[in-house]
Amino acid sequence: MRLLKSWLTIAFVLGLIFIGIGDTFLPEPLSNVSKNTRTRVNQMLLKLTPNPQIRNPNDSLSEQVEEAEKKATGN
Repeated sequence: MRLLKSWLTIAFVLGLIFIGIGDTFLPEPLSNVSKNTRTRVNQMLLKLTPNPQIRNPNDSLSEQVEEAEKKATGN
């Protein structure tokens, strides 16, 4: 059982290295696979996070300026 855990740990670490930085030192076909795998993992992880509804604070200021301009011109 201990030998199995050691091999699984080694495989996991090598997998992380392959995904993380494999495209920098591996030959051409494997570097593309590494980069594509990293991109897909990133996309999957980003889909798990909530999409925040970030509002630009300048939008409300722009609306206020436009309203003030309309009032000033009389339209």
